[in-house]
Amino acid sequence: THDTLREENATLRRVVRSMQSSLESQACTVQRLERQLKASLAKEEREAQELQSFVQRMEWSLQLMTQRALEAESNVEKLKQEIFILQGELESSKVENENLRAGQTTDLGAVKHNINFALQNLHKIITGANWSIRQLVSGAESLHFVAEVLQSTGKISEV
Repeated sequence: THDTLREENATLRRVVRSMQSSLESQACTVQRLERQLKASLAKEEREAQELQSFVQRMEWSLQLMTQRALEAESNVEKLKQEIFILQGELESSKVENENLRAGQTTDLGAVKHNINFALQNLHKIITGANWSIRQLVSGAESLHFVAEVLQSTGKISEV
């Protein structure tokens, strides 16, 4: 019985050592996993902050582009009004020109001056309208880009 007890005791010591070794190994694994979890959480926090910053920059850009688009639309509207006025002056000059051709006496210099003035203003308005249209197109392209970025950001945040 004494030898049996020694063998049992030796077996139990081996089991205890094995369990202690396993426990130490598991404790190391837990510590490693805790460090990895902390690092992962810190990384996710940084990514969330970066994403938030990115979204704020995109919102600001969107507001700026919207403001530019509204200004361009306002300019286009003003230019349309100027074009309408100049078209009226042009029609008046055409009528005057027709009257001259019909033999009515009118100051040819004044008519020529009015026509040149109307043409100069019309060219200015056309140039301004072209510029405003380019700004509108650029603003629309920028808004489209921002929409794509925000859509991509939404997909990234879902992932």
